[in-house]
Amino acid sequence: MSAALLKVLWIYGLAAAVSMLIAGVIKGMVKLLNLADRSPASAVAPPAALPGPAPQSVPPEHVAAIAAAVHVALGAHRIVQIDDTRGGTSWRAEGRIAQHRKLAPQMRGSRR
Repeated sequence: MSAALLKVLWIYGLAAAVSMLIAGVIKGMVKLLNLADRSPASAVAPPAALPGPAPQSVPPEHVAAIAAAVHVALGAHRIVQIDDTRGGTSWRAEGRIAQHRKLAPQMRGSRR
């Protein structure tokens, strides 16, 4: 064989050996990190729930005044529900679903 081919093969073998060595070091580091992650000393307690604002009772006079103002401004309407909106994501989810349905490709006819 020629000297150039031997040199190329030697460089190729050296690169393969160095790559395998680096891969082994990385694998060892990953295993050590996984072991350290499982130790009970590193267990972190879940964060405590943040206290929200204290619920305040609304005097019935205020509710009556607001209802009267709405009646004067908009006419006769019926209030269906007064509720806390902190946990309500259903309106957003419904809107997202409607948007996805609107943009989804429609199948026109069937191939049989």
